[in-house]
Amino acid sequence: MMNNSITIVVPVYNEILLLEQSITLIVDFMEKHFTNYEIILIESGSTDGSSEMCNKLASTFSKVMVIHEGKKAGFGSALKLGYKNATKDLVWTITVDLPFSLEVIFTALPLFSQYDCVLSYRTNDKRDSLRKIRSFVYNLIAKKILNLKVKHVNSAFKVFKRQVIQNLNLVSLGWAIDAEIVYEISRRHIRYTDLPVDIIDRTKGKSSIMFSDPFKMIGELIAIRTK
Repeated sequence: MMNNSITIVVPVYNEILLLEQSITLIVDFMEKHFTNYEIILIESGSTDGSSEMCNKLASTFSKVMVIHEGKKAGFGSALKLGYKNATKDLVWTITVDLPFSLEVIFTALPLFSQYDCVLSYRTNDKRDSLRKIRSFVYNLIAKKILNLKVKHVNSAFKVFKRQVIQNLNLVSLGWAIDAEIVYEISRRHIRYTDLPVDIIDRTKGKSSIMFSDPFKMIGELIAIRTK
């Protein structure tokens, strides 16, 4: 068992097909390897039964809590609410579709003796061509607008020291939150490193990213750069 203190933040919006299975898997993993942890579900106005399932999971597992945001306010809004309510030393974001192996945390943890944040970049990406092209273009634009040197601005695996993520001045409410976090870390010269992480595509449900979201994200990037 590891003695690291970890908060897991899980944003939830209309994920009924994966929610119970994924949270149970995360709980089983954490119970096996960690003693000091909490899982915070940020539920944002789901209409498919995910809200009720979050309540059920919180009543079933003692270390799971749910915060109901009340409406769909954006991925960034949900993450910021989770970060604000985290109480453990490290904060780890995991989405319900589990886009990476949970075991990656074992590679990340020793790095916190030298770094304040552990980010990631995607390897072995087997998603469909359209999603990969869209991701490539967005990363190219984000790195250009924000002058970022990281390999990926929105690769899913990210772990932070709690005092670091809670002290960042984050304004994004949408999907650009990942880029904003990397921008703030870089701008403040916060110590970070990034790991290669294989991508696992979702098996059920669908992404909540809409067709118009990439255009909104570019607007958010410009707002981040000029804030």
